[in-house]
Amino acid sequence: MRKVFTLAIMAALSMATFAQRPYGDVSPESNPYLQSRSTLNAGRVEFKAQPAGVSLSRSKAAMADEAITEQPDGELMLMRREGTDWLPVYGSPAPADYTEKGTYVVKGTDGNYYFKNFVTNMCNGGQWVKGTVSDGVVTVDCGQICTQLWYDNGSTNELYTYYLFGLKGQEATGTDWYGEEYTYTEYVYDETVESIQFKIEDDGSLSPLNPDVLFGGLEYEDEELTWPGYGDQNCSFHPFSEVPQKEPEGLEYKDYIFVNKPYMKDYAYAIVQAAIANDKLYLKGFNSTVRLPEGYVVVADISGDKATISGDQFLGVENTYSTLLYVKVSDPEVQTDEWGWSTIYDYESESPLVLNYDAAANRFDAVDPEDGLLFNAGKTELLVHDHFYAPIFYEFNEVSVEPAAPVWTYYMPYSVFDWGAWGYASFNLYTTDVDGNYILPEKLFFSLYFDDQPLVFSEETYIGWGDEPTTEIGYNFSNNDIIGGGGMYHTVYFYESDFTDIGVQTIYRGGGDVKRSPVVYYVDPTTSVKKATTAQVVSTVYTDVSGRQRSGLVKGLNIVTVKYADGSQKSKKLFVK
Repeated sequence: MRKVFTLAIMAALSMATFAQRPYGDVSPESNPYLQSRSTLNAGRVEFKAQPAGVSLSRSKAAMADEAITEQPDGELMLMRREGTDWLPVYGSPAPADYTEKGTYVVKGTDGNYYFKNFVTNMCNGGQWVKGTVSDGVVTVDCGQICTQLWYDNGSTNELYTYYLFGLKGQEATGTDWYGEEYTYTEYVYDETVESIQFKIEDDGSLSPLNPDVLFGGLEYEDEELTWPGYGDQNCSFHPFSEVPQKEPEGLEYKDYIFVNKPYMKDYAYAIVQAAIANDKLYLKGFNSTVRLPEGYVVVADISGDKATISGDQFLGVENTYSTLLYVKVSDPEVQTDEWGWSTIYDYESESPLVLNYDAAANRFDAVDPEDGLLFNAGKTELLVHDHFYAPIFYEFNEVSVEPAAPVWTYYMPYSVFDWGAWGYASFNLYTTDVDGNYILPEKLFFSLYFDDQPLVFSEETYIGWGDEPTTEIGYNFSNNDIIGGGGMYHTVYFYESDFTDIGVQTIYRGGGDVKRSPVVYYVDPTTSVKKATTAQVVSTVYTDVSGRQRSGLVKGLNIVTVKYADGSQKSKKLFVK
């Protein structure tokens, strides 16, 4: 049994703080070549990879013109990788040892070795670098393109290229906020490093011949090389024989609801894909903090009214930090101290995760509601990427339902006398209906009401250039400025003061129909000044001045009519620029 500390939570809060994860959090993307550059360049401005007075003539001459994007011909091997990786932590590069990362290596038909994603932690663009072989030594020359990433900024796609080079640390001096000087280590391009070399051992392992060399992907821009802070050092590669779980051909997957308690507290809901065949349950499509391997599948064995998920299922190499990804089973323990802080400890279970199986309902529930399903970085120790406690899986059938009403968390009014300030409304939206069943977040929307009229989210003030004005904002929408959304938590900033009451309403456009929650008005918890009642809005109709109905707001004069469940209605003119 092994133990690992995973997170601390405040018992009195409705949601826990984020888990402490050994390899950080990066949102998954469907396309591995369209990665968020903000992750890669988190500390870019902090690192100067080209020391003053160093000529780049040699490095420029060595820079490759093209990346190796296609898998070279030859024998493909997955090798277990040990070494030290470097990550920018709070703006400074920090090293950490690893023993269970994975790198795909091709022993080429041309006699060369090729390494995929040679620099780990660089969002893994999928490029290869070449190592030439001579006298039992593999030499990976600097200057090769090791990573290429496309960055989609919303209007154009831009390609960023990173070249493999060596780095060195040197002492530098800075000045703090108080004018006091301090010293720190600055990492710069090392012109003396021409290659990274490995000895081919008798068992096929690759041992480093220059283990002290720190190498990373550097960007060439404005006649300078800059380093985003990601690198590797003292790498060795070892034969690896495990193969990922596989699914039989021809499986028919269906959407299943995946319910779990990620923090042993509030339930979380998501859609996964599941198929049942040959007394096995096949699961894929999990939402993860890392990009999961292409084609992975988690397998449960079905016997009678039980299904079991065994630990140490190998899923492949995850594509954010190159770790060897395994499924493990946890028997967690929660400890609460005298101040109300709770700590969850994951203990690796020696037994599989057992699920009750209801064949008629296509439903699977964890027998022990405290058992956890883990996505783990490696097989030997618990280094958890994701944990899902008390898992439940059941088939999803979309129907038209009334969404759960929103819940206010905070409200601050806008004052015209406070220059530069703003008002903001904070509330929780839930991806469940009024009976607690899961609904699709991509079909869930909300409207903000000032008195009885919905707020117009126009391109100039809320959404962004090029979008049509609307009164409904999607659950997942966020422009990180005026509207913020992340999970259930949402905030809207506004510059309105000519109203008495402020409310919010959820709208669900699923199952071929549109249904709305009541408008929930904010109630001041200390004075109860705001409305304590809710108004059941059944529809909002948009027409022009001639009475012709529109699908939504258009530029010019709009007549907005709000109809209520009691048969009453109110209309208001809105002019959209």
